[in-house]
Amino acid sequence: MSKPYYNILQSLLEIEVNAFDKFYSLLRFTDVKKKDFVLKEGDTCKFIGLVQKGTLRTFYVNENGEEVSFLFHFNQQIEDIVFTDYESFLLDTPSKLNIQALENSTVCFIGYDDWQRLCNENDYWLLFSKKMTEKVYLASKRRVEDLLYYSPENRYLKLLKDNPLLFQKISQKLIASYLGITPQSLSRIRKRICIY
Repeated sequence: MSKPYYNILQSLLEIEVNAFDKFYSLLRFTDVKKKDFVLKEGDTCKFIGLVQKGTLRTFYVNENGEEVSFLFHFNQQIEDIVFTDYESFLLDTPSKLNIQALENSTVCFIGYDDWQRLCNENDYWLLFSKKMTEKVYLASKRRVEDLLYYSPENRYLKLLKDNPLLFQKISQKLIASYLGITPQSLSRIRKRICIY
């Protein structure tokens, strides 16, 4: 029987080969069309998702009604492939976030009940859950620190260094939103950097 994305998932998630079959059997794969949502603000997040192919973004709508990109998700490294609203997932509360496909994508989900059963099964899965939680938390913390501690130009340079693939996959408008600046400001930063 075909097992799509089996090897790359096992490698990225760093799950022992003899344990991975159990995890893989709980995943539900689905195709998501460009602009479709996998989570909308106000819904309760009942899953942890993993990007297999394509690109998704997590964003929120601010008090002015503007969409602010918070995270991008694509199949590069573990911090990038995981998408969820962990607060909503853990506390069973309405999400403040939206998660939307930026292109036709293939994703897989593990549901809340399956995740809980897996984590209660033995210490291996409890440790795996802890490691996953830490990775999601640290990615979010780094994101907030970038906004707090770096100037827009340094945020741009850091993003260019850490995730050059984003500039091939994501529109300038969404990148500007992610950096916390207007598209015009991003254009000026790019021109300034090109001069040097």
